[in-house]
Amino acid sequence: MQGHVGLDYPDIGEFEKSIATFAETGMQVHITEMDVDVLPRAQQQTGADVSDRAQYAEELDPYVNGMPPGVEKQLADRYVEFFKLFLKYRSAIRRVTFWGTGDGESWKNYFPVRGRTNYPLLFDREYKRKSCYHAVAALKK
Repeated sequence: MQGHVGLDYPDIGEFEKSIATFAETGMQVHITEMDVDVLPRAQQQTGADVSDRAQYAEELDPYVNGMPPGVEKQLADRYVEFFKLFLKYRSAIRRVTFWGTGDGESWKNYFPVRGRTNYPLLFDREYKRKSCYHAVAALKK
């Protein structure tokens, strides 16, 4: 299951239904391409068709000078929400793979709007651990 998610999509209950459905069949679940988009959506669809592009606009790139503390907390909370779910289904989930290591290398800086500053991963642009990393690491098995 691809893990390209945002701060407010998909609904965690819907994501859980998908994991549970696969688990019920006995399949091993792999969460791939995990990242959490913190920027406003440029378009309503949430697919990853790389040919889809949106025009750059300042309102779609609000955190050029850094992620505000409130958004950083939302990001950490969202990662925790997903990783609690992953731990709940740990017998079915074989692995979780991230779509990059540090924010600077993320495809979310260029999709669907080129040149934005996004913060979707557990490590910042200098590969230092972010608060979302520490929040996930603190979860108990």
